[in-house]
Amino acid sequence: MDYDLIRVFNNDDGAQGNQSAVVTLKKKITGVDELSHIATNIYKEKSVATSCFIINEDNEQFEVRCFNRDSEIQCCGHGLIAAAKVIFSRSKLINIVLNRNIAAVNKDDEIELSLPRISAKVCETADWANKAMTYGGECLLPNQTAISEKLDGYLLFEFNPNLSLDVFSELLLDLNTVCESTKRAIVIIQFDEENRHLYTRYFAPQYGVKEDSATGSVMRFVGDYIMQTYNIAEYQVNQCSKEGGYMKIKCREKDVLITANATIESF
Repeated sequence: MDYDLIRVFNNDDGAQGNQSAVVTLKKKITGVDELSHIATNIYKEKSVATSCFIINEDNEQFEVRCFNRDSEIQCCGHGLIAAAKVIFSRSKLINIVLNRNIAAVNKDDEIELSLPRISAKVCETADWANKAMTYGGECLLPNQTAISEKLDGYLLFEFNPNLSLDVFSELLLDLNTVCESTKRAIVIIQFDEENRHLYTRYFAPQYGVKEDSATGSVMRFVGDYIMQTYNIAEYQVNQCSKEGGYMKIKCREKDVLITANATIESF
């Protein structure tokens, strides 16, 4: 099956972002197994971890389903942006709606994606978490912890901005402990309030992601946390993975806007 390769969350400063294969379907395929099989074959061909499938429902309305090599992804930020890039590149559309409630806007080389905001609740740090993050063999303790409502949602650890960015980028998370202790994906952050710059890392080992190179969907939750904690709505984000990722965020009353580069690598 033909597909396009799109790179998202990359920039000129060296961030490689995340890659997605985008398949434009001529007719709807509802079977999860069939779509998953296609995604697995694409992974074998190109080592692309995420494949997205587009079907045009009605004019500016599109359904997008995203899969990794194991299962369907509930909400995939870079996959949705990649799909929007393909749609815009093959049409004269400027504004579209994905999956009935996600707005996407074409801004030349960038795509602006609107995702519904997810509430973050500050909580106590669990004992296992205080022992799970280390650097140089010593435990690093977060300043604050927050969770989303769903048990399989998100768990956030914020570290003091005075912590060296090199240490933050090389911090080790015990993935076995995470898998044994929680169903929530882990996001660790540092926020430079003065310069309005957020640094993140993202882990979901329970779902086959040891560390993601660049993650947009988690900003639904992190954006809410930053707004509650700092009352700052707009800022830049660097994901401190090995590959690196970059995006811009604007938190609004009901949604979070993610603006990111989307580069066509094969079309």
